[in-house]
Amino acid sequence: MKVYKIKSENFIVYRRENEFSAWPRNCGVYKYKGDEIVVNFFTRTCNYQTKEEVAHGYKPPDNSSRIMQIRSKDGGKSWGNLKKILSSINVGSGETENLNYLPPKEFDFKSPDFMLVAITINLLFSEDRGENLYGPCRLPNFGYDFNWARPDYIIREDGSLILFSTVNRTDRKEGKPITIISKNKGISWEILSYITNEKNDYMQIMPSGIILPDGTILCAIRCQRYRHGYSFWSECYISEDYGRTWQFLSRINDIGSPCHLLLLKDGRILATYGYRSYPFGIRFSISEDKGKSWKEEFILRDDGGSWDLGYPVSVQLDNGEILTVYYFNDRKDKVNLDGGVRYIAGSIFKI
Repeated sequence: MKVYKIKSENFIVYRRENEFSAWPRNCGVYKYKGDEIVVNFFTRTCNYQTKEEVAHGYKPPDNSSRIMQIRSKDGGKSWGNLKKILSSINVGSGETENLNYLPPKEFDFKSPDFMLVAITINLLFSEDRGENLYGPCRLPNFGYDFNWARPDYIIREDGSLILFSTVNRTDRKEGKPITIISKNKGISWEILSYITNEKNDYMQIMPSGIILPDGTILCAIRCQRYRHGYSFWSECYISEDYGRTWQFLSRINDIGSPCHLLLLKDGRILATYGYRSYPFGIRFSISEDKGKSWKEEFILRDDGGSWDLGYPVSVQLDNGEILTVYYFNDRKDKVNLDGGVRYIAGSIFKI
């Protein structure tokens, strides 16, 4: 695989010196008409004094864990309208507190202003680009120990919404990617399919899907060996029967995940992923044959301070440029606790 460095405009979306801000892929990035971009992300208090504070499952004494929303109406040039959309949640560990769930009601999945925020079993809905959110509504566990849904979904031609998620394996470890379907506008949810068979030596989580014009669905999956915490790569799976069954299609990269897929206007497929080996950063690959092969890798950034970064989501702006949002920490940051201050960053680039 050939590797190239690409020029990009890199900027801060949200940063506070006393906060750990991360995981936009877990919380949702959305692009609407007119280059309006909405980014949801996790944040909590962090004074960067001890290693315990930067652990992903850390619970701050002030119970400051929350999901925030920030908005750009000019394609990422400026950001504002900051607000909290969910509290008492720890996206890093998958844990949620006891929330007051609202009863389900119908939503128009095909509305150009629709938004679904799926954070583990918590669902929030909007039909006005996230300005007003209904929820949380509760997603079933379907008899599993946990159901770690993320706001990664596709809408079929028949109006059904397919939500990608991960449940536990038969040995109760994390690692079974699934699809969940609602055929009645969000009133109820059912498991549609299991994307892969269970692997003996590595887990498969965080599926990211796209639907092609002919109805074919592609899905990228984060793969990680149980005995080596930083050995990540991404695989691509295909469904040619509307998400009911899946087959392995290709391996996207040597190293890099979780991976987000985006169907570009010209028909190519963009795969963006975090690179958690040195030099730490964000990379992407492109497929010109509907996910069958990924021949080149592009370095978007390689100036990260540690492995603790990534979870990118990409959107294509009206002018054809790509905006990628992710969490990051800087190599030259004055803070150095297993990396610098964790913050939400963005990059704009041309392919």
